Amino acid sequence: MNGALAFMAKFEFKGIDKYIDTLQKLGGKNTESILKYAVYPGAGIVADAIRSEIEANHRETGDLAKSLTLTSMRNDNGFVNTKVSFGGYDRNGVPNALKAAALESGTSRGIKATHFISKTVKSVSERAEEAMQKALDEKIGQILDNKKEN
Repeated sequence: MNGALAFMAKFEFKGIDKYIDTLQKLGGKNTESILKYAVYPGAGIVADAIRSEIEANHRETGDLAKSLTLTSMRNDNGFVNTKVSFGGYDRNGVPNALKAAALESGTSRGIKATHFISKTVKSVSERAEEAMQKALDEKIGQILDNKKEN
């Protein structure tokens, strides 16, 4: 089972395997819920950074930044993830996801690629991974404390 954040630019928590092994040795019943608990802090850091980037450099109306959300946590064949996504439409009826994709990758109609998502993800990935590690360490510590008490 892996833990990750997935969206246009992908962030994977590479050190997750050692945590999964530890959780399984401790009983493993709640491994998925613990991974979900850990993915959200990392996803929050990434989403906040993308929102800040939009507000600083791509703000015309504010619609795009407001549309940014995290999807519900999912387990896709052992890969626990959430997506940073752009929902809804701007005030002109343009899908926010389409606007984000055009800014990220550019268009044939003259919008130059800014790669704002991939650049932002790269700049905060270490901080997001640290937040995920901290959350996992907390949960594992709680499990160990509970085992000592029982």
